Amino acid sequence: MKKLIFLLAIPLFINDLIYADELKAIDYTYHQEVKTVLLYPASITAPNVPLPPPVIAMNDPFPLLLEFDKFGSEVERFAVKIISCDADWTISQLSPVEYLDDYNEFYIRDREFSMNTKVRFVHYKFIVPRVKVSGNYLLKVYEENNEENILFTRRFMVHENGAIISSSLATVVGVEEAFRNQQIEFSVGYTDYQVFNPQEQIKVVLRQNFRWDRQIINLKPTFISDFDKRLDYKHFNFENMFKGGNEFRMFDLRNLIARNLNVEFMEYNPSLNHAILYTDKTRNGWAYSKIMDDMNGRFFIQNLLMPNAGTDSDYINVTFRLKTESEESGGVYVAGGFSDWQLTEDYRMSYIADKQEYQKTILLKQGFYNYQYSFTKNYSTERDDVYFEGTHSRTENNYEIFVYFRPLGFRTDLLIGYKLF
Repeated sequence: MKKLIFLLAIPLFINDLIYADELKAIDYTYHQEVKTVLLYPASITAPNVPLPPPVIAMNDPFPLLLEFDKFGSEVERFAVKIISCDADWTISQLSPVEYLDDYNEFYIRDREFSMNTKVRFVHYKFIVPRVKVSGNYLLKVYEENNEENILFTRRFMVHENGAIISSSLATVVGVEEAFRNQQIEFSVGYTDYQVFNPQEQIKVVLRQNFRWDRQIINLKPTFISDFDKRLDYKHFNFENMFKGGNEFRMFDLRNLIARNLNVEFMEYNPSLNHAILYTDKTRNGWAYSKIMDDMNGRFFIQNLLMPNAGTDSDYINVTFRLKTESEESGGVYVAGGFSDWQLTEDYRMSYIADKQEYQKTILLKQGFYNYQYSFTKNYSTERDDVYFEGTHSRTENNYEIFVYFRPLGFRTDLLIGYKLF
């Protein structure tokens, strides 16, 4: 029997029940035919830049824009629901009428057919409605009139500008740690809020490179100034430390008739083109090196020969190759923003013994991509990004600080501050 979670405190809105054993409050795609899901601030107009994370301010003049493709030549009808979540991404107890001005079911009506592509798809767009309460939200996209048939879910955040956040990248104490890791020190001012117990009412989340698998939670302040209403987070036991990682590998598929970055050769086929990347090698143990700016794991969609990136960019089979002397005792994966950083079978590589290399072919849309290789020892669920890539304190990374506050008697966490650096 399916376990139910009630999003509302009153039974009047029975349509807003969701199934806990089906819905995942993460960035997750349920259908193989759904590809290239993008959620970003609608203010972004340049086609050749990596998209920022789906984080906007309450007073931001631009909403969030959702785009995605569905393989096939028929237009389908899809709907959207917005679900309020707490700071830890459990579904909150807020009723939709408390954070939305409209009934919580919206329809996607902006759709276009792909143009001059070998792979046929329909491109969908949707402007995300405004919410009235800051915090974490989950966007659920599903088949119209069949809510159990979920296409995908995407997280987004809406923040206030009430908290004052100061941050710096500090030197890590310890010889080995200082060369491999990065530490974030920061303070939070909350003068605009009535906080009685800051250690319990205020929560902070640190995130590296917009990745949910690279976050630090449950940090407690090292100093509380009641007079200034300020919390300091300057830990000495590596609580707020990240592995620096390495600059990302990259490849360019924006122009299929030119010699592209990191593409060894192209196979042109009637139904589906195939790009084979140069063979990669492990970088663990190498000295830090930076050839060009990366996008910290992200990607963007673009076809340099056609004007509309959404409908004119084709899908291509891309083969990744990683050289190893022998088969590893664990799982080897291709990872990046295009995979939502998830280590699933869709991105797991296979070992080719006679070539002494791992290979994986993935269907991707034309664009510019960052990627890396991840390892799971003994096929466990514990991820190791250093195993093939190495880690350096000099690596350039993006960091975000999220500050949440739960007022007394309130039934979810407000996102009162956000900083990206």
